[in-house]
Amino acid sequence: MLELGDLNYLAIIIAAIAKFLVGGSWFSKLLFGRLWLKVTALKPEEMGNPRNAMMIGFGLCLLVSFSFAVLLAILQIDLKSSLAVAIIIAIGISSAQTGLSFAFENRPLKLFLIYAAQSVVEFVTVVLILKLM
Repeated sequence: MLELGDLNYLAIIIAAIAKFLVGGSWFSKLLFGRLWLKVTALKPEEMGNPRNAMMIGFGLCLLVSFSFAVLLAILQIDLKSSLAVAIIIAIGISSAQTGLSFAFENRPLKLFLIYAAQSVVEFVTVVLILKLM
């Protein structure tokens, strides 16, 4: 039986921070920021102050990290299997669900691939931290 008190909350917080930083890097000019702006037709000057989005984003990173911690505690599986679960959830659930919306919204494949790859990298990062701490 899962006891929430048995979760490693420090690992959950560190995993959330890492997920947040990966996401920030993902959309930086060094990685996919320019392409993302082009594909979405967003202009940085029109986006306003990012403070609220960043606060909400970090809260959601905490939710993802906590959810993975609970799932991994329930499953009680090794690192390799945990990484497989992260990839399956990223591709088979998160990306597939995003893809449904993208298909009906007629959004570009490039944008979908940016988000799908982001899910894989972030989920693997979260699981690595949770399992190794």
